[in-house]
Amino acid sequence: MPAVSEQRRATRKRARTREQVLRAAVACIEEEGLANASAARISKRCDLPWGVIQYHLGDRTGLFLALVEWGFARLKDALARLGHATPDLRGRLEGLIEGSWTLMEDPACRALLEVQLQLAREPDSAAAVRERTRQMRGQLREVWRKALPEYAAGAVDRAERLASTSLLGVAIGRALEGKRIAHARERKALLETLTALLQGKS
Repeated sequence: MPAVSEQRRATRKRARTREQVLRAAVACIEEEGLANASAARISKRCDLPWGVIQYHLGDRTGLFLALVEWGFARLKDALARLGHATPDLRGRLEGLIEGSWTLMEDPACRALLEVQLQLAREPDSAAAVRERTRQMRGQLREVWRKALPEYAAGAVDRAERLASTSLLGVAIGRALEGKRIAHARERKALLETLTALLQGKS
C-alpha cells in the first residue's frame, strides 16, 4: 500500500512540474516572442534546471509539441462543458462559439498557434505536428458531434470547420490590430450562419 501512495505522489508531482513548465513557456512566448523563448529563459521563468525540463518533456521541440497538445486540451474541455448547456440549437451553438472565442482571444492561444506554425516548418517536427493537428481536428469534431447529435455528422463537421476558421481569423486580426474589440457582431453573424446551415436553410 505505501508503494502505491508513493507512486501516486510521484505522478502528481510530475503533473505539477509539467504544468509549471508549460505555463512558464507560454508566458515567455507571450511576452518575449517565440524566437526569444530559449531553453535558458524558460528554465529561469519556472525556476527549474533545463535538465529537469528535458526529463519531463524532452528537448525544445518536445516542449513545444507538449504545448500544442496542452492548449488543445484546454479548448476541448471548455467546449465539452459549454456545448450541452441547453436543448435549443441556437443555445448550444452559441455555447460552442463563445467557448471557442473565449479561448482563442486569450494571448496564450496566440502563443500556442505561433508554436504550431513554427514546428510545422521544421523538418524534424513537421510530420509530428501534422499528425497531432489531424488528431486534434478529429477530437474537436467529436465535441461538436456530441453537442449536436440530432444533426447529420457531415453538416456538423462543416459547421465546426466554419466556426473554427472564422473565429481563428477574427482572433488573429484582433491581435494584429492591437485593439480590444469584442467582435460581438461577427460572432452573432456566425451564429446565424451556423443555425441556418444546420437547419438546411443555406
